[in-house]
Amino acid sequence: MKIGFIGLGNMGLPMAINIKKAGFEVYGKNRSAGKEEEFKAQGGKTGLTLSEMASQLDIIVTCLPMPADVEEVYTGEEGLLNSAKKGLILIDCSTVSPGLSRNLYEQAMKAGAEFLDAPVSGGTTGAAAGTLSIMVGGREPIFQKAKPVLEAMGKQIYFVGDSGNGTVVKLINQLMVGIHSQAVAEAYALSRSAGLDNEMLFSILNNSFAQSRIMERHYSQFIAKDTFLPGFAMKLLAKDMNLAMELADSSSISLDAAASVQTLLKRAVQNGFGDLDMSGLYQYQLDREGENKEKLKHFAVFLPMLDADKSVQYRAEHLRFLDERRAAGMLHANGRFADGSGGLVIYRTSSYEETENWVKQDPYIVKGARNYEIHEWDIVLADR
Repeated sequence: MKIGFIGLGNMGLPMAINIKKAGFEVYGKNRSAGKEEEFKAQGGKTGLTLSEMASQLDIIVTCLPMPADVEEVYTGEEGLLNSAKKGLILIDCSTVSPGLSRNLYEQAMKAGAEFLDAPVSGGTTGAAAGTLSIMVGGREPIFQKAKPVLEAMGKQIYFVGDSGNGTVVKLINQLMVGIHSQAVAEAYALSRSAGLDNEMLFSILNNSFAQSRIMERHYSQFIAKDTFLPGFAMKLLAKDMNLAMELADSSSISLDAAASVQTLLKRAVQNGFGDLDMSGLYQYQLDREGENKEKLKHFAVFLPMLDADKSVQYRAEHLRFLDERRAAGMLHANGRFADGSGGLVIYRTSSYEETENWVKQDPYIVKGARNYEIHEWDIVLADR
């Protein structure tokens, strides 16, 4: 059986190597030639185009960082689905939206191919050891055919039902990873502020109800060593949290804790922490503490009415946006004027520019329902 593997990154390269070690003939492909050379040095094969892979191989696994990358590889002009031979099994291990996974499944079926969404969990350590958890959605007979390849990459292989279900399970996993990561960041920042010995704290928490695999990973591998090279980059966790929140919105489910972490991750990435490992939320937490003590100011934002109909139409989105700002500790207060002339939002940020950046993302502003005026406040009595 000939296998293709597209996406030889921090996760994909060891996964492809493990498939090769299991005795399969594996052809690797990556945007950077260096990774292909590294795979070739491990006994893998390279040199096929996407269309050649799709027309010549039996199973192709993809592991790509962003949904746009997945769409391009599958549906682009030179994509896999345009050249797929009958019976080709496509397995996507990327973290994308359930909608994209189901769309690729439908397109694969029309092309005479098969598609499984099979996102993975376990990080680079699990990828190297071949111990990943893999959650698979699609047709069960195809899952059974592909299982030997999946077992070369992971130890916990779960068939979770219809196409897209694997992606849903992964997003729920990532939602909890994000919340746990922020919990670890806050706990160890508080410990540092209180002057505790972090090794002592870890020993206690690791044997208490606060214990989690995320805490063990983040503290032992990163916080204790004061190094935050990824690993799993924070910007990718931010992407996954966005996808989880989109899923929640489409299901009309409120995820308050996740919304707070989503906003914090977004701000961390915007402030230059995105290329750190996700455990670097601890570093961002420390940075925020300094910001809160030294830099934060209050800005009153008047939102005068431009279009009353649009204000009604986008009010729910506006309030959800403000809830996210509040959860991130950025919002002091908000309200509307009784005469219907507009509303007032009081932000707590480091600068006029940061405030304006967030105001411009308010759905009221984006959709043209309101205009805005920003004024810095020297004194806020409610804080005294």
